[in-house]
Amino acid sequence: MKRAFVEVLFAAVIVSYAVEAARADRPQTAYTLPEQVQWQEDKGAGVPPGSFFAVLHGKESDACGQVYLIKFPDGFVYPWHVNNVDGLYTVLKGTLVIGFGKNHAESGERLLPTGSFVDGLATEPHYGRAVGETIFEVVMPCPPPR
Repeated sequence: MKRAFVEVLFAAVIVSYAVEAARADRPQTAYTLPEQVQWQEDKGAGVPPGSFFAVLHGKESDACGQVYLIKFPDGFVYPWHVNNVDGLYTVLKGTLVIGFGKNHAESGERLLPTGSFVDGLATEPHYGRAVGETIFEVVMPCPPPR
């Protein structure tokens, strides 16, 4: 009888550990408060000082699945470039101006105030400009499996 009790107790401990291990394998909810954002200066080729980014999800080296914040001071102009990847952009603060002419003519610009959303910009050459301090989120989705 004593042996049966020990076997049942041992089985209960093993099941308890298995349940805890299964819980540990589940993704945990992650929260990032504004004061926890770790801003890094964008030191890309040709990028003037003043542009900052923060990686909220994923790693810069990942092929996809990252979430970034980008911050430009008022009047900042991000140079002419092509992203080469599809992104989802949401303007959280300020006004982001996307320009499609190398001569920076206003007629070739799109003004995106706070709350604006953009899906694309992968292959379109463009520049960015900030009106007011501008912060926008960039989500780099992974393509669906084929």
